[in-house]
Amino acid sequence: MSHPLTRWAPPPVLVLMFGSTMWGTTWIWLKAIDGLGVGPLLISVLAYGAQFLMVLPWVLPNLLKRLRRPGHTPLAWCWLLALAALSGVSGVGFTMAMVYGDVVRSMLLFFLIPAWGVLFGRIFLGEPFTAYRLIAVVFALMGAALILGPDLRFDDNLGFSLADGSALIAGLALAGANVVFRYLQAEPMLLKLSVMQIGGVAFGLGALVFFPEPIGLITLNGLIQSVAYGATLLLGAMLATQYAVERLPSGRSAVLMTLELVIASLTAIGIGHEQPGLWVWLGGGLILSAALLEATSQTPDKPTEQTP
Repeated sequence: MSHPLTRWAPPPVLVLMFGSTMWGTTWIWLKAIDGLGVGPLLISVLAYGAQFLMVLPWVLPNLLKRLRRPGHTPLAWCWLLALAALSGVSGVGFTMAMVYGDVVRSMLLFFLIPAWGVLFGRIFLGEPFTAYRLIAVVFALMGAALILGPDLRFDDNLGFSLADGSALIAGLALAGANVVFRYLQAEPMLLKLSVMQIGGVAFGLGALVFFPEPIGLITLNGLIQSVAYGATLLLGAMLATQYAVERLPSGRSAVLMTLELVIASLTAIGIGHEQPGLWVWLGGGLILSAALLEATSQTPDKPTEQTP
């Protein structure tokens, strides 16, 4: 008989809360690394590259064994490529938003995920529209309008910044990646995670080709910190999130993941000394309400067989 401790698994709820807390504090390390001369594109390449190398020893042997097995199930290459592309856009966009933007504002715009998730779920997964979900979409879009509205001026002082665009696109891409991730239920979690990491590296390198960052200010400490960030905080946040999401009903997961938004806002106000204006608070309240409405409108997930 095995010892009880060998069968112990961490509670998914606590793991997801821990992971969301880590996501909510990533901005602190990202802005510190940027201060060491490493821009967000290079940070993304180094961070996701470090993750990929750490996960590869677990993914590669199982993948090769599977491909050599007679009559093996073929890989869904098209969907895996889509997952890599969407994850790359999301990861790099999130990093750019956190480095260049106001953390509270960027996080709120990034958290339009409920609206995009409802629309994508309907289009690609056939998930039904419900009254609560439609209200969630309206709330999320109204929140974005309140946050961006006062700054959308069509003159030389256009208030819509690169960080705003990065946050919006990152949230949109992540919603799409989540749909693809759920669609690929037959694929092992670590394989999908490694594909997401490849996407971050590839998109970061591609963006560097067209938008090179200055190299004169790069420091060795900045490069080391970028690798350390990817191999510890970012990898831990991604693993914790995926571990919990595969074991919890999607509605409950979505509620708990709003902790990321709360932690990011509180730390930005307390540590970063940000002072969100009235429109940001009102818009943020609508977006948070949208996330909670969408989460509580979902029916419990049916148990599914876990992939190794």
